[in-house]
Amino acid sequence: MNLMTLLLTGALIAGGLGAHEVLDNQPITKSTIAPSQSINELQAKTIALDTSKGGLVTNTQTIENYGIKKYEISIVNQDTEYAVDIDALTGDILKIDQNTKD
Repeated sequence: MNLMTLLLTGALIAGGLGAHEVLDNQPITKSTIAPSQSINELQAKTIALDTSKGGLVTNTQTIENYGIKKYEISIVNQDTEYAVDIDALTGDILKIDQNTKD
């Protein structure tokens, strides 16, 4: 019985070492896809409303030009109309147009 225990123990140790060797020979791969964080439409509206100091969002569009995705948000606040462009990746304000309604 002791011989059988010794043989099984030796086999388990050798098998474990062999498995470790197989794992060590595996190629190391790194992810080439960078994590992408972007803002959603609700976050873009909040940024635009902060810019116009409130108001009513009347239109929202998602546009992609030259690989840059942006939100175009139209807002009416009292007698002023705002058109705010927000970068969809960073949340930065790209452009603000203001027009006073007659």
